[in-house]
This record gives sequence, C-alpha cells and structure tokens, in this order.
Amino acid sequence: MNVTDFEKFMREVHGHDPFPWQSAVVEQTVERGTWPALVDVPTGMGKTSMLDVAVFLLALSAGGEAPAGLGRRRIFLVVDRRIVVDQAEAHGRHIADALEEAVEGEVRFEVAQRLRGLAGDEDHALRVVKMRGGATWDAAWLPRPDLPAIITGTVDQVGSRLFFRGYGVSKGRRPIDAALVGTDSVVMIDEAHLAQAFTTSLASARQADRTCQLGLPEGSVIHLSATSAERPGKDPGAWEASFDEDAHLRNRTAAQRLTAHKRLTFIKSAEKKIVKDMAARVGELVGEPGSRVLAVCNTVARAREVYEALTTGRTKLGEVEVLLLMGRSRPLDREGIAERVTELFGAGREPGDHKAVLVATQTIEVGIDLDATDMVTETASWDALVQRFGRVNRRGDHDSASITVVEDRAKKPPVYGPAKVATAEFLRKIAQNGLDVSPLALRHLQEDVSRDLISPRPLLPLLLPAHLDAWARTNPAPVNDPPLDPYLHGINKAAARITIAWRDGLEIRSGGENAEGDPELLPPDHAGAVVESVPVRSEECIEVSLMAARAWLQQGQSETMADVDDYDAFDDIPFKADDGNANLQALRRGSDDQWRWITARELRPGDTIVVPCEYGGLDRFGWNPSSKEPVKDISELASLRRGQPILRLDSDPGNRLGLPPLEGLRELVADWRNAEEPEDRDACQGALVEAARQWLGSSGAPEYPWTPEDIECLRNAFEHSGALISTGVERRRRNRRRGLSAAGSRELIPVLRGAAPADDWRTVGTSGEHAGGNAASSVPWRAVSEEDQAGTSTLNRRVTLAEHLAAVGERAQQIATNLGLPEELRRVVVDAARWHDLGKVDMRFQAMLFDGSRIAAELAREPLAKSGMPPGERARRRRAQRLSGLPSGARHEAWSEAIVTAHLEGLVEPYPGDVELLRHLVASHHGHARPFLPPVDDRGDGALRAAIGEVAVEVPLPVELHLADADRFARLNHRYGRWGLALLETVVRSADMTISSEGS
Repeated sequence: MNVTDFEKFMREVHGHDPFPWQSAVVEQTVERGTWPALVDVPTGMGKTSMLDVAVFLLALSAGGEAPAGLGRRRIFLVVDRRIVVDQAEAHGRHIADALEEAVEGEVRFEVAQRLRGLAGDEDHALRVVKMRGGATWDAAWLPRPDLPAIITGTVDQVGSRLFFRGYGVSKGRRPIDAALVGTDSVVMIDEAHLAQAFTTSLASARQADRTCQLGLPEGSVIHLSATSAERPGKDPGAWEASFDEDAHLRNRTAAQRLTAHKRLTFIKSAEKKIVKDMAARVGELVGEPGSRVLAVCNTVARAREVYEALTTGRTKLGEVEVLLLMGRSRPLDREGIAERVTELFGAGREPGDHKAVLVATQTIEVGIDLDATDMVTETASWDALVQRFGRVNRRGDHDSASITVVEDRAKKPPVYGPAKVATAEFLRKIAQNGLDVSPLALRHLQEDVSRDLISPRPLLPLLLPAHLDAWARTNPAPVNDPPLDPYLHGINKAAARITIAWRDGLEIRSGGENAEGDPELLPPDHAGAVVESVPVRSEECIEVSLMAARAWLQQGQSETMADVDDYDAFDDIPFKADDGNANLQALRRGSDDQWRWITARELRPGDTIVVPCEYGGLDRFGWNPSSKEPVKDISELASLRRGQPILRLDSDPGNRLGLPPLEGLRELVADWRNAEEPEDRDACQGALVEAARQWLGSSGAPEYPWTPEDIECLRNAFEHSGALISTGVERRRRNRRRGLSAAGSRELIPVLRGAAPADDWRTVGTSGEHAGGNAASSVPWRAVSEEDQAGTSTLNRRVTLAEHLAAVGERAQQIATNLGLPEELRRVVVDAARWHDLGKVDMRFQAMLFDGSRIAAELAREPLAKSGMPPGERARRRRAQRLSGLPSGARHEAWSEAIVTAHLEGLVEPYPGDVELLRHLVASHHGHARPFLPPVDDRGDGALRAAIGEVAVEVPLPVELHLADADRFARLNHRYGRWGLALLETVVRSADMTISSEGS
C-alpha cells in the first residue's frame, strides 16, 4: 500500500474520487514527514475529509510506508461552537462502517486490518466518539490508549482536558483525558482563527513539554480554514497544504462548488427597523416551492425577534415551516431541532417542495453542513460573513442564490464591534451593483480585505511552564490554581460561566400541592436530596455567563447576548440589591458538600446551580430569560442516556416523561413509607416496581424529548431483578448528625433504579453504541467508579486478588506492547499493574469485601479484589464498610505503595527499572497521588502482609503521608513529560478498568 492508493480508498469508502488538494496533502505529508500547519481551502471543498486523510496515514505508518509516528491513533476535530459537528461525527462513522464492511482485496480492507493490529482488536478497526452535551462528555470516552479513534468536540471540551482541567470531569479522571488528548494525537481545529487563544496555548505547551522519552509521537495541530488570515511562516518547520485552483477547475464537482452562483445585495437599515426589514426580505425569498431561506442574526435576542416576526403578527409566513436554532440550549432539547434542521437544510438532502426558514445565530457558521437556497443576514465581521456565505448553495446545485446583507448602522455594534462597521463600509463600496461571493470569487477577494475587517484577536496570556506544572497537579489541585479559560479564549474574551439545571419538586405550597398561595422553597437539605436522587448531567444543562445568570435571577433582562462563548455584553445592566421577593434563589452545593439556597450576588464563576422548573427562563429553542413558562425536568432522560435508568416516584413523574399520571401512585408510596418490617417494605417495593413497569408499558407515546424507544428502555430496565427502590435518606441522616435541618426528611421520595445492561468497554465508539438518539439497545460504557473504596471493589461476582492482579498485568503488557513503549518502561508499567491492588490485603479492607465480616475474611483461603456485591446496592456497601472498621477516606493505593516500597528495599539486586516511577504508578492508579494521596486518620496498629512472587513482605500500620511525594512527582514530570507521565498512568488504569468491566 502506498500514497497513490488514497484515491482507491476514497472511492471504496465514499463512492467518489478525492479532490486534488486531498490527494496532494497525503503525498506532501508523507514526503515531509510532518503534518501541515494550515489547510486553507474554500468552503464546500471537503475539509472534513482530513479525517479520511488521517485514517489513511495512520494505516500507512502502521505498515511502514510512512514515517513511524506520522499517523496518530487519536484524531480530533475541534469546533469552537456549542453545536458540535454532527456531520463530522457522521462522516467518521461512515468511515468506520466502511472499514467493517471491507472485503479482502480492497484498500480499505488493508487499512482496517492495520488499524485492528494497532490494538489487537479483532472486532473493530476504528472508534468514533462525539463529545456530548455542554462542556462535558461521557466519563470514559475512550477506554484504552492503544485504540484508534476519531473524536469530535469543542475548544472547551478538548482544551480543558488537554490541560488537566477537564470541565465536568472528576479529578481522578483528568490525567487520563489529558494523556489521551496530548499524546499520539492530531488535533484539527476547524476555522482556527476563531480559536487563536487555544492554538497559541497549544504551541506554547509543545515547546515547554516533551514526551520523547517514551518513544511515542506527541500531539500535532492542524489549522483548517476557509478564511485564514494567519500563515504558518513564523515556525520554520511549519508548512501549508497546497491548493491548485486550475486542477480543481478541471474537476467537475470541485468546479461546480467553486463557482456556485451566489449574488450579494447590501441593504441599509436601522436598529429599530432591521427586524422588520429582515422579516420582509425573508418573506420575498421564500415564495418559490422548495425554498430554504437562512436568516442569521448576531445576537440571541435579535434572532428571537426575527423568529417572532415570522411566526406571529402581520409578517407571519403562511404554509412555511419556521425554525429557530441557537447554541444556548440543553443538548437533549437541541437534538430534535438540529435533526429537523439537517433534514430541511442539510447538504445532500432529498429535494422537495416544502418551504422552510431557519432563523439562527453564529452557531451555524462552523461545524454544521447546511445548504440554503437563499440567505438574509446582519452585517458582521468579514470572516464571519464568509462562513455564513458558505451555507448557501454549498454544492452549486442551484442555478441562482441570493444573499442579502442588512446593516443596522448601530453606533456601538455588539459582538463584532469596529470590524462590523468596517465591513459594512467595505460592502457599501464594492457591492453597489451586487457582488459575486462564490467560493472562488471570495478567495480572490481575500487579497483586498484589510485586517480591520477581521474579528479582532483576543488578548493572549503568556503560558509559562509554571502554569503547566500547576495544572498537572490534578489531585489535590493547588490552592492558587491558574484559571484556564483565558488560555482557551483569551483574556478579554474569557466569559465566566454558570451552568444551570432545572428540576421540579423543589417548591411546595403551604397546605399541600393543591392549596392556593405563594410557593415556598424546600429546606436546602431536602432540596439537595431531591436533586441528588438523580445526579445532574450535562445533557440537561445550559451554560450562560455569570452576568446573564445574575441578571435573570434578579429579574433583569439582557438584550445583547451573542451565541458565542467569548462574548456577553452585560456591563450596562443595573443590578438590584437583594431585597424582597424580586430576586430568585438558586440551589448550590458548597465545598463542604452541603446544599444551600443562594442569591444572585452569591454566584461565583464556574458554579453549577439548580433552579425550580417554575422559574422559567428556557423554552423549546433554548435560553429565554423573559419566559415565565415552567421548564420541563429532563433529568431522568439525561440519566437514561448515560446508561443509568432512574425514575423518581414523586407526585407527578408523568409530567416529566410526557405521559398520563400514574394512577394510585400516592397510595403505593404511602404504603411503602409506612412499612416498618423488612418483609412489608419488600412487598411494597415490589408493588411500586410493578406499577411503574405496567404504567410505562401502557401509557402511549411520550412528549418530546422523550421517545417511545426511551420509554421502552426504561421499562425493560425495571423488569430485571436488579431493580430497586432507594432514597437520599442516608445523606439526610448524616446531615442531622451534623446539626443541620431535618425538615426535609418528613417524606422520603422513593427512587426506582433499574438494572442497566452490562457495561462493555468493547462497544465504546462503535456502531453498537447508543449514538445521539435512543437508549433502547445499548448504553455508553461508564467504566468503574473510582469515587469510593467500595465502588472500586464491587462486581457481580467475587474475584480473588491473585486473579485480578494477573489479569490486569497481562492487559497492561498488551497495551504497552501495542503502544511500542521501550522495554524498560514496559517492565515498570506491567509490574505496577501486577502489584497495584496489593494494599487490599489489609484485613479491614478484606472484611469490607466479605460483607463486613472480619471472621469470614480471616477464614478465606485467599484475599479478594472484588466483593461480588452488585454495584447498585449502595446501602449494603456502606454497611459493610462501617462494620469492617475501615477508616473514613482510606485508600488502598497507599498500602499498595508501602508494600511495593518494602519489597524493593528488600531486594538483593537493584530493581531493573525506574523505582520512583513504579511507586508513583501504584500510588496513582485511582487518580490520587498527583502529587499527594489524601490524608487519613488511621489508628490501625496491625500490619500489612503480602507476597510478591516468593518473597513475603510485611508493613506496619498506619502508613504515613510523605510530603516528599511532591518532589518525586515533579521529577517524574520532568523526566517523562507531563503528558508522558499521565500516559504511563493511563496504561495501568485503563488495564485495571477494562479488566474490571469484563468481570475479573
């Protein structure tokens, strides 16, 4: 196989030849031995096919026809917008499916075989992962570092993980995510000029850190653009992919797209008239059958005004479907709207006479492949307009297409500022008689575009090695932790964010649910228990700026919110004092793990708050602070889509699911609450489960965003014997012991927790995974909980310590070999995997694994690694931990490291490897020890006794915390690189988690 086979590969995968520039970039990359710094091609020329290029080059590297390390296992496509590239994820999925369908003799068959060989995976050649929801994604998005994968995400999602501060990611998970993004990866940033702060930080990080000690490729960055004003000339080793216009004009498909008819008309308006003028122009353009008109606004408020003008009043459009699309919406709400938008406006859609209008914000500029027949847009900066023009007649299928740019002549234009004013003046001069804005014409016009027409660069902070050192300390993080946001978006564009979730059941009325009068908020401990019964998920949340959240809670209203992460102009909003009932309160969990109701003035950057659904603030399109309509609670759907079926059996679950009421629920819950004997409680629980199951099976179709498949999945989960009823009662009892209010414990809320299908890491990123739609068939891999000792040691069967350690050691050997780690490092990694859980020999820990019985633990033939308790039986696990006498917060990793240290000190011959690295890998295998393990008040006076091979080791208790571990951590980061050390940890931890998920 060689570079010329790329054309066959593209024909076999997509059914057509590549464009000339795509073939050229394959040849140039192999010839130079490095990736291009910039791929600057016109819109519609298939930048997304750089995914195909990356997959093909990975196969060439694996076979030796390209330089070793040129191809990268993890291929990232990054977009700086909330609506992540659904088409790119579908493109990647198409590649993966084509590889699975390949037959011997095809180029794609050879590519698939080579990709399978990289990880020894006989079932799947390539995994495709789309980061889901807000700023987070599934916890275990890729279970092993040797798996080839395509991943799509935003700057926040990828950037925060790269720099060890993954938004929405637990501290323990952060080093794994950093390693997966920062090593053996190629990061392609679509329209990189929109993410200059991130790209600059990436370049600084590469200069300050190297992982060459591991013998593995580092991360590479490619800027993808149709409007790039930045050239790669500053770096002497950087090069730009070529684009031969003549060759593309000889290509029929490319020529049709490059010369697609698009005629621009420039219209002057005024701030008070622009909504009316835009609506009128849309009405003129939408007359023909099959018209698909795109109206683009610079702010969320103006987009809503245009939408209202087109759907109500004198300018209402008849027999025309009007949609509103913006990024500030809950991911689960947005799925259906985005799907409908793709059906009506997606490139390559089926032709039809249906007429439609899409009103949108900047969210359509990048990462969504739309093909409108005409457009009406506000003036913006030149680079933003070029992106918008690319969403019209994208494939050149229409004989004519009009683009109307409307200028409101605002003195202080929001979002784009002086660049918008300069662009308006530029268009006024050159578009008096209309202007050709086909991709080829825009490429030639680019030479006349001055810098003042382009969005201003953000102020870029200087990234120092000290910042990287601080971020690498993930657990515990330093007190003076540097803020990450300025390094992703710039100093002047970094907007402090607040995450908001809506829940029902947080308000009550005096005298009962049907009583009249003003509602009252639940006591904070009770409200917290209601929230915790179904953990907050990113799929049910939206992100807004701190200023927007404050204005809303104080009953203010913003009119200038843009739909980009780095702009929110709220400086002119007068904030009210916290007086009277004019201010709404939000529920926030504090650093002491306690829930409190807070006011707007108490909000802090990065907070996640929960508000009652009755507050409003959201409609079906997204963030709408003026809306007073109750918001639907979709927490159970978010949990189901994460593979955790949960149903709160409070007064009105039917309202949340969009189903009729569950008849007789109040009486069944009352019987369950009043049952005192265990037998009676079990009978009442069975009655509740059966009632819920029957209700789900006979209630008809649910309301959006629930689907019939979701309801079926929920019902099936409750058919298993593992379904159980639980509450937040344990937490509230602890709160009462601390002297907190117990007012919320009057009525326990039963929560039905279903038995999800067994986790299987082997389905992650494959076509068998639940992908963006329904959870009826399978669920994402959740990995093994690392939040508490009992959670890391439960499976559905008992597993001996010897069996578990042997299996993890073998898996680590496989992963390290696949990655090509040097022999000395491979030995250290494998030994760490073989010894990582030795600390579980502590007799108190063994008693916990034997259901809290010290006697059973002492009589056992050999120690356990996994207890066999079902993971869902939390109360049983807590009881076992309490009976065992295990100190609160105890970490078996500390005991494992102490045993390994004693073993090494007792060796006659020195250990043939890096002793510091071995000890660190053992201590950090659950994400702690970066740099310290947590302190524990351990008053044990016994000893740890273990055997490593034929050598017996004994370590006295308690094991002390060593402050010198911080110095060791710093030395290891310097020795292997910050991301290199994280990768070595990832090998051990992924071996442990995948073996555990398989039941060993």
